[in-house]
Amino acid sequence: MSAHTYDPDRFTDLADTPLGRDLWSFLNEPDNVLRMETASELDRPAVEPLATRLVARFGEDVRAHRVKQMVGHMARQVMRRRGFALDKQGVRVRTGDLFTRGSCYVRWETP
Repeated sequence: MSAHTYDPDRFTDLADTPLGRDLWSFLNEPDNVLRMETASELDRPAVEPLATRLVARFGEDVRAHRVKQMVGHMARQVMRRRGFALDKQGVRVRTGDLFTRGSCYVRWETP
């Protein structure tokens, strides 16, 4: 897996759609990477600051349970590439109405 290639694992069917490719691009936008890193440094789920932006950009399609799962799967790969490791799963998301729970990450190496 190269630094900017998504490894879809169990999400191959969804990742190979225009929505899947656009979500991967969205998660790798520098501003969104910074948002996920900042949330992680504040001990918050990485996807928490992205919720309203995801709905604004992708509409109701992003609310599908499997799409949200794939977003989390993608976020994990982005965070890993940036030197973060999974710390906690199932942490309640405080803002937005897209996600109810998400994963937190801790920095373990400099990217």
